[in-house]
Amino acid sequence: MLTFKVFERTERVELGTISSVLGKKGKIALIARNFSDLSKRVVVVLTKANGESATAVCSAQVSKLLRSKELKLSQLIGFTIIEQTLQNGETANIIAMPSGALNEITLDTLKTKEYEPVAVDWEELVAF
Repeated sequence: MLTFKVFERTERVELGTISSVLGKKGKIALIARNFSDLSKRVVVVLTKANGESATAVCSAQVSKLLRSKELKLSQLIGFTIIEQTLQNGETANIIAMPSGALNEITLDTLKTKEYEPVAVDWEELVAF
């Protein structure tokens, strides 16, 4: 059964991009042991010019892209740090892929079309 209620995004606060939060003299570091452990998400150590530091966990997608070298550190520093409230009430700093607005389509503007599955030619799939 569907339970309908007003959709609300998880409570989160955008803190700014990595570069804007750290400033020009800021530094980022990756922990080698964490980076090489594919079972974990990448953790980034964020250090301000005055030496104060904090950590942020990359989303699964950001971690994957960093490890595959599809995402460069020069691109990562433009990503937003999000402070997200977890289900247990604690907060976590997360670096996530940039997201856009929620796209909505009003149903009265669409006509329903019946889905027609593609016919499978079993002779192409199985040797008889």
